[in-house]
Amino acid sequence: MSWRDWTGWLRQRPVPCSPAEPVTDPVHHTILALVIEGFSAPDRTTMHRLAQRAGLYHVAQQALLAGGVEWEDCHWADLGDGVLVLVPAGYPKAVFSEVLPGELTASLAVHNASHRRPERIRLRVALHAGEVSYDVHGTAGAAIVHTFRLLHSRVMANAAAHAGGDLAVIASAWFYDEIIRHSPVSRPDLFRQVRVQEKETAAWGWVRLLGPGEGARRRTAG
Repeated sequence: MSWRDWTGWLRQRPVPCSPAEPVTDPVHHTILALVIEGFSAPDRTTMHRLAQRAGLYHVAQQALLAGGVEWEDCHWADLGDGVLVLVPAGYPKAVFSEVLPGELTASLAVHNASHRRPERIRLRVALHAGEVSYDVHGTAGAAIVHTFRLLHSRVMANAAAHAGGDLAVIASAWFYDEIIRHSPVSRPDLFRQVRVQEKETAAWGWVRLLGPGEGARRRTAG
């Protein structure tokens, strides 16, 4: 079908104009957001970015599986340069600070060792939890907004830019206070408190940078 055929077909399609769909009652989730650092760098081609996206999904799914989280049980939304993963409340939250960082670091090392520089991945990850509502178009909730404020904050971007490794993690104050600080395996001593000022959000977050040697095999060290 030619370009003109496609545009003609699109014009003939009915435009949905139904009234606002009802929103479901909020459901509690662990919220995990991952984005590729420097995804839009001008030296990357579309093929480079496709390789990065494929790598991102493989890395994320492998890390979650290592923590006992089934990908099929999660709701996820593609972000173009990343992915938002909403994990059912039935899964223990501690695995996201005890297991996930090390597994992500190890999987990133494998990916990066087998790909050219423009296809290598450095990740920014945000951790939070809260109530999420669903409608026919996807999801919404203040907890999701807060997660993205942390992920895209200037302080997080600066931390990731100066990281020596492939992974920078920011946890919300709630996630740190309720989960991380009570778990020695999560290494709360390696998190640094930061002040997040992003759009309407003014809040505290906790940042950890993972470098070489902090992969899955060392996640219980210390």
